Amino acid sequence: MLAKSPFAYFFYLCLIIFLFSCSAERKNILSKTYHNTTARYNAYYYAKKRIKEVEAILKDNYDNDYNNVLKIYPKIDTALANTYQEQIDDCIKKASIAIQRHKNSKWVDDSYIYIGRARHYSLEYVNAIETYKFVNTKSEDDDARHEALARLLRVFVDSKEFENAVAVEDYIKKETLNKKNQKLLHINKAHHYQVVENYDKMVENLVKAAPMLKKKDGKGRIYFIIGQIYQKLGFDAEAFNYYKKCLASNPEYELDFYCRLNMAQVTQLGKSSDVKAARKLLNTLLKDSKNKEYKDKIYYEMAQFEFKQNNLDKAIEYYKSSVENSISNPRQKGQSFLRLGEVYYDSIRNYELAQAYYDSAVQSLPPDYENIEKIKERKDILNEFVKQLNTIELQDSLLMLSELDTATLSAKLNTIIEEEKAKKQAEEERLKREQRRTRQFNNFNQNSGISSTAWYFGNPSAVAQGQAEFIRIWGNRPLEDNWRRSNKSSAQSYNETNLSDVVRPQDVVVNTDSIERVSSANKFDQMYAAIPFSEEARAESLSKIENAYYKLGNIYKFQLEEDLNAAGAFETLTNRFPKTEYLAEAWYQLYLIYKSFDDPRNETYKANILSKFPNSIYAKLIENPNYTEESTVANEKLKKVYEIAYKYYQQDKIDTSRYIIDQALNKYDEALFTANLQLLKVLLIGKTEDITLYQYELGEFITNYPDSELKPYAEKLLESSRSFQEKKRKRLGTQYVQYLEQWHYFVLAYEIKSNLSDPITNAINSFNTSSQFDGLKTSNLILNDEYALILVSDFEDKQEALSYYNSFLKQDPIKEPIRDSKFYKFVITKDNFNIFYQSKEIDTYLSFFTKNYLNGTN
Repeated sequence: MLAKSPFAYFFYLCLIIFLFSCSAERKNILSKTYHNTTARYNAYYYAKKRIKEVEAILKDNYDNDYNNVLKIYPKIDTALANTYQEQIDDCIKKASIAIQRHKNSKWVDDSYIYIGRARHYSLEYVNAIETYKFVNTKSEDDDARHEALARLLRVFVDSKEFENAVAVEDYIKKETLNKKNQKLLHINKAHHYQVVENYDKMVENLVKAAPMLKKKDGKGRIYFIIGQIYQKLGFDAEAFNYYKKCLASNPEYELDFYCRLNMAQVTQLGKSSDVKAARKLLNTLLKDSKNKEYKDKIYYEMAQFEFKQNNLDKAIEYYKSSVENSISNPRQKGQSFLRLGEVYYDSIRNYELAQAYYDSAVQSLPPDYENIEKIKERKDILNEFVKQLNTIELQDSLLMLSELDTATLSAKLNTIIEEEKAKKQAEEERLKREQRRTRQFNNFNQNSGISSTAWYFGNPSAVAQGQAEFIRIWGNRPLEDNWRRSNKSSAQSYNETNLSDVVRPQDVVVNTDSIERVSSANKFDQMYAAIPFSEEARAESLSKIENAYYKLGNIYKFQLEEDLNAAGAFETLTNRFPKTEYLAEAWYQLYLIYKSFDDPRNETYKANILSKFPNSIYAKLIENPNYTEESTVANEKLKKVYEIAYKYYQQDKIDTSRYIIDQALNKYDEALFTANLQLLKVLLIGKTEDITLYQYELGEFITNYPDSELKPYAEKLLESSRSFQEKKRKRLGTQYVQYLEQWHYFVLAYEIKSNLSDPITNAINSFNTSSQFDGLKTSNLILNDEYALILVSDFEDKQEALSYYNSFLKQDPIKEPIRDSKFYKFVITKDNFNIFYQSKEIDTYLSFFTKNYLNGTN
């Protein structure tokens, strides 16, 4: 029997020895051979297979954007990573088996690397980094270490740790790499430079990697990317050569197609025959039936070619054809819209059409499109620009309509309604034709230009904007029944089955004429209701126009950088609205614009600002162009002074606080923070002086600092003070103080509507200078809506005040023609002036004045 045979014993003995020799703990030749073979063709093999499956999923889900430089590696996101989590888990499991059960095999380091790759693809960047670092520090195999470092570089790039990526590059360049790892390193360095948009370094590394690539490495794709980069950098000859290499590698059809398309763009065009040859090549590609699904891309490249030849009209035509033929490629459609927007923005400077195309581009382009945030930013600028234009056109049109008589207005509105109805019907017919051709909704098919008319309701861009707004809200939807429903089939089934069982078509009578009449009547009423007939409505309409011109000027100036158009908007604003709140700013912008063109008109606006707004920041900037920079330095010093002065103010150390403020105001030139110190000084007056002086100083602050952020606060303080005075006056009544032996003012009251502030002030100052009363102070104050006051101060007592009063009456410095205006002249104590200013009753005080000053004194 075999069991008793010596051969059987020998067989079992050999088997035991073999199994013992193959222990994972032993390092003999037999053990290593066994574990190398078992690891490679079992666990390691399946781990490698799972990674290939993951990479295939990434490749299949990557949407190649051939209008931009192709990505070296597909983008990995969480949603996509979830789809291959099973493969990731199995890869890690199998690689771990190879590590744990075959410790002696040479595939341990490679298994760790596959674990690192699995962690990377599942977006576990920290674990991937730790795995690659472990291989680098623990492995005795330099090739494995180098591969781990090359892959670590990619993980750092994908996790945006660019400083660490550079550190890896600096470290590994000191090592000697085998050909396989050199290739991997150059590819990953190129990936790094693509992410940071350094295309010079990117192409440099790809060119180094290219000779080492094999077909399975995507050699044709890398050649194509190199060609794209050279084309982007303007090296057309080099681009052409690499596109040829791509074709020679026999790539898949899509890459072959785009390669031929790009070759037409970089063909050397030394003669007119070369241009014709390029056009012929593009047209040949267009007519090829195999390229039917690529028509949108071909038209796009034809447009790009014509744009390079400066044939803008032809380029626009081809871009629009690209849009029309973008059936299932929203990215390409978005890029064609974008190029149309760029052409109208940069080359033609038709910002209304540019806005419409940018709006559609943003609707079509994917969220991860290159520079999408900058595109959105420009779209928002253009949206705001067109909004202001439309506001002006609409409000002007409505104001024009408000001037028409009833019959003419009705006829005009009916004409507008009929024109809109005709446009709507024409648009519906166009969309139906597109639907029959299986085209998606296209919102720019008819816009080959835009009218220059200022009439809002006849502006062709309104249609394009309406379509863009439709797409913004509802998306790209075909013209069909129940277009708002997500489940159209159920709605159609209900309409076609249920209703047809109950109501026969011949039983239904629809009076379409009456429906249209009702619709037109509603439209008429809506339009009529929008017309500003009342003064209040007209004022509101004009205010909208005023604000729109101001915003339009700023958009032209600062965002579109169209200085002359900005000047036009600002001039229209100031001419049409001479009392606009934006007058000083608009004049300053006009001053800067015309100064930049050496236009003498800048002197006019300079003079206007200095004379009418002498205390504004614009006047300060004109007198000192370095005002802002110098003010910044002074501001920091004034802030420190303010903090100290304010602390003393809180502690009621008024004199100390006032001294610190006065010292600072005398030491430092006018700066933005000066207003804070001046207002604090007014608050000190409010604590120590009478309420009238406090109110006067608040009024002076508001006048002198119209652009200050503190102006609203000062206005609130003034309003509160006046309200307090009024309540006190009503409670106590008007009772003047009989004690007259105190400081006095001389007061001249005049009607505000006479506009005599300057001539009267000048007359009084001249009188003071030419008489024995030189050295007196003159100030102005508003009493109420009807009267203003000129105060002359200070007189030590009643007799001195009356002496001035009598001299003024005798010499009568108020000459023709202002003498004929209505004036009141009197003297008053400081205490009584506070009461007078609260009551604002001139007649009441004049009675007191006559009784206590004039009776028995003249």
